[in-house]
Amino acid sequence: MAYALVFHVNLQYAEIPRSEIPKVIGKSYIPTIFGLIKSEIPFALNMTGFSLQYLPKDFIALIKEGIESDLVEIVGTPYTHAILPLLLLDRVEAQIAKDKVIKERTFEVKPKIFWPPELAYDPIIPAILRDCGYDEVFVDGEALLFSNHLNSAIKPIKPLCPHLIKAQRREGFLYWNYLLRLRELKNAIKLVFGGKVTLKAVEEITGVPVWVAVNTAVMLGICGFPLMNIKKAVRWIEGLDEIILYGTDLEFFGYRDLAGYVLSVQRLGELINELNNEIVLPSTLKHSGRSLYLRTSSWAPDKGLDIWTKDWGNQRLNMLSWGLKWEHAFLAENSDARGWEPLAERRLDAFKAVYRAWREENGTR
Repeated sequence: MAYALVFHVNLQYAEIPRSEIPKVIGKSYIPTIFGLIKSEIPFALNMTGFSLQYLPKDFIALIKEGIESDLVEIVGTPYTHAILPLLLLDRVEAQIAKDKVIKERTFEVKPKIFWPPELAYDPIIPAILRDCGYDEVFVDGEALLFSNHLNSAIKPIKPLCPHLIKAQRREGFLYWNYLLRLRELKNAIKLVFGGKVTLKAVEEITGVPVWVAVNTAVMLGICGFPLMNIKKAVRWIEGLDEIILYGTDLEFFGYRDLAGYVLSVQRLGELINELNNEIVLPSTLKHSGRSLYLRTSSWAPDKGLDIWTKDWGNQRLNMLSWGLKWEHAFLAENSDARGWEPLAERRLDAFKAVYRAWREENGTR
């Protein structure tokens, strides 16, 4: 059996102030990446091209050592963490190409796999990815399960773990919602299948499913949440094969807490040892033999794009960003200005970028 790890790095994080960037790098990025490489645990690193400007040179050198030792796989992504289905096609391509050029220049490797921010996807994106030299893309596994229903206006998607959402929002009786959440989570894991898939799209591409339920169980087990521990998490997932074990933010390791709990490399290592299975780079996971259509979706609970579109501020930003072509447009397209719970400074970064791009395009400043 084989598992893989993906760590996502984005220093435009919606809920992290810019003033905290040095602390994020010092408390999370450096010790976690160093710990993984020292323990010889292979992993994929998905960082935005924009974030690279903030990283110390010795940290970049550490990552390059990991690449040379076949422990680190660099992942492609949009330059400023943009929600690709919300962009015009020329901007989709610009975001992808800008990030790829910077990664190749910085790490002297060509990324093999692409990570769409928030796993937001539509069937034309694979064609642009193929044009840009990518053959594989990470996708939301649960969205694959729901893609036999293509019209969400007719049949809305109900979250697999609704009490998880209620517990996170602290709605109702928190402990009761958490208990129900654990049962729902265990049932959701039973729907998981292993291996890559062929995505039916404008141009076919290989999809690497990321399963929210598996990721959540691993995080709860590592943190030692009530009624959860490493051994229980392992029991829930040990029958699965060829899956992403962890595939979300690196900031949860050492910096950002989950209801007071923080992940650590040491505890992740304990879980890996308990599983007693091989950890491989995501590109080497095997194919399941499945060929599936994936609907326009994201890994939001309802698998939709409402989080980044329904709010009035988001609607305004999305409308103003369309058609912008100058360098500042990249910042205007950053999803974290529209994120789950964005800070005002992050949203203002995007509005300021729109204004600067507009002035430049019209030659008025």
